[in-house]
Amino acid sequence: MKPLVKSAVESALIAALAAVACLWFMISAGMADEGGNEAKVVLLALGLTASLVAHWTYMGLALKRDGRPLLGWMVGLVLLFPIVTIVALVLMSARDEEEGKGRGGSQAA
Repeated sequence: MKPLVKSAVESALIAALAAVACLWFMISAGMADEGGNEAKVVLLALGLTASLVAHWTYMGLALKRDGRPLLGWMVGLVLLFPIVTIVALVLMSARDEEEGKGRGGSQAA
């Protein structure tokens, strides 16, 4: 994988991990029996929103740097969040492996 694409993919995965953590904590805070969690839930919702936007931005950057059409992929990323992300990562990885075999062997890491 190209270094610029790899960097964007890594940043997108970190943002997705942050989104999952915010969602987990938001659900936990919402399920608690004690009162006064409204501010915590609002802040976690803002964190979830920010991390999803960061994930979409970094995935768009990775797709653009990989030479893929951006509009269709971005619509899919927003509407079908985890599924299209996984498909895009698999396709980028498969393309990288094909280019490595076409050049006469694998590259050293």
